[in-house]
Amino acid sequence: MHKVLICDDEEEIVSFLKKELEYDGYVVEAAYDGAEGLKKISEASYDVVLLDIMLPVKNGLEVLREIRKLSALPVLMLTARKDVFDKVAFFDAGADDYITKPFDTLELLARIRRVLKRSDNNNRPQGITLDEPGCRMMIGQKAVPLTKTEYDIFAYLYHHLGTVKSRDQILTAVYGGDYFGDSNSVDVNIKNIRKKIAAYGADHTIETVRGRGYVLRNGVCDET
Repeated sequence: MHKVLICDDEEEIVSFLKKELEYDGYVVEAAYDGAEGLKKISEASYDVVLLDIMLPVKNGLEVLREIRKLSALPVLMLTARKDVFDKVAFFDAGADDYITKPFDTLELLARIRRVLKRSDNNNRPQGITLDEPGCRMMIGQKAVPLTKTEYDIFAYLYHHLGTVKSRDQILTAVYGGDYFGDSNSVDVNIKNIRKKIAAYGADHTIETVRGRGYVLRNGVCDET
């Protein structure tokens, strides 16, 4: 079930969208200004953000630029602007799509489905799958010999593809807040995971984002 964050300061629009999206099977949360939207994105995982351009505190373009510093999270802009230069600015800042207000609900739903499908195709690691009942990472038909902690860390990043996660977030996800050791254990485990992935010839890895944490996506590994 996909999770949507609506960032819009017009309560009537938010209420309407929430009702329509929930009817279509989405889990929906809302933020009514740009700063609140960024806070929610930093604290939880979403599959797509519907982002109004005219937001208080931080406008939509500012929010979008902040998102793109950390994540490939799909963003669909909601805007009353029709000028081509505004649309170009959205895409240059990293928007996945936009729709102009007032919009048809069926068109919006279709655009959300398209963005989600594109994101899933772009972000899914090629060649790696998780055998979750067996707690195994699979590369092709081969099981990679991960420890339980290594598997739990990789599975957490795998389920949050394209989103930067801090060491504290990873530790909380793996140990449930009951870990009191050195956070550098995350670095050690990720280094081991990288070596094992490379040994099996996979073409993607876990990337280090300096000062922020780790993210799983295609690309060259930035070793710690």
